[in-house]
Amino acid sequence: MRHIAARRRLLSAMTTTSDRTKIVQARNQSRAFMLAAQRCNEPRPLPSGRFQLLIVPSLVCYAFSIEVGLKALALHERGAAMRSHDLKELLGGVPPTLRAQIVADTADPTFDSDLELVRGVFETWRYIYEQGLIDTDLGFLQRLAAAVQKALEIIA
Repeated sequence: MRHIAARRRLLSAMTTTSDRTKIVQARNQSRAFMLAAQRCNEPRPLPSGRFQLLIVPSLVCYAFSIEVGLKALALHERGAAMRSHDLKELLGGVPPTLRAQIVADTADPTFDSDLELVRGVFETWRYIYEQGLIDTDLGFLQRLAAAVQKALEIIA
């Protein structure tokens, strides 16, 4: 625990106020899109008696939450983040210890194949009307987003 506190102090001293602000803003934006995704998943009763779920916005918001969260972690730990929407690439830009923590916290025995399935959700599902429905995994996105949010706790 002392090691983590010392590392935080060192990283804090190495980053400028502007960099620190950008990291915190990215973390906060990731959290906000996580909340938006969760709200899109809340069933709303319709006058017909059916329930409405906003699946496409939910997928896009979960993916964007993960994307921005991974970028915040990369900025915090390495001082730079990739400019990409590809979740697999962005996860590769996070230091190995954090990446291992995220994988473990996702608790998915088929993590690599599931990540492959969702890696492009943000770009693909924003324009899903152009290509028709494709296979994805909302449950995996939810677990991955939660794991990224947990990892973001290192940013004070």
